[in-house]
Amino acid sequence: MIFIYLLGLSLMLFAIGIAGISSSRHFIVMMFSVEIVLVAAALLAASVFSYLGTGNILLLLFAVWAIAAAEVVVAISLYQYMVKAEVSLDVSKLSKLKE
Repeated sequence: MIFIYLLGLSLMLFAIGIAGISSSRHFIVMMFSVEIVLVAAALLAASVFSYLGTGNILLLLFAVWAIAAAEVVVAISLYQYMVKAEVSLDVSKLSKLKE
C-alpha cells in the first residue's frame, strides 16, 4: 500500500519538475526543476527496489546523485559567467553568449 503512495508522490514531483522546465524561461528555475525531476527518479527507483526486494539500489542512487552534483557545478559556473558578462538570465536571450 505504501508503494502506491510513493509512486504517486514521485509522479507528482516529476510532473512539477517537467512543468517548471517547460513553463519557465529563467535559468535558476529551470535548474531547480531539473533537480526536482532527478529527486523524483531517485524516489521512484528506491520505492520500486524496496517493493520488489531485489538487488542493491545504492549504485543507482549514487549515479543519480553524481549526475545531480555535476549539474549543480555546471549550473553554478554558467550562472557566474552570465552574471559577470551582464547577460540576462532569461534563456530565450542566450544569443549574447556566442560573442
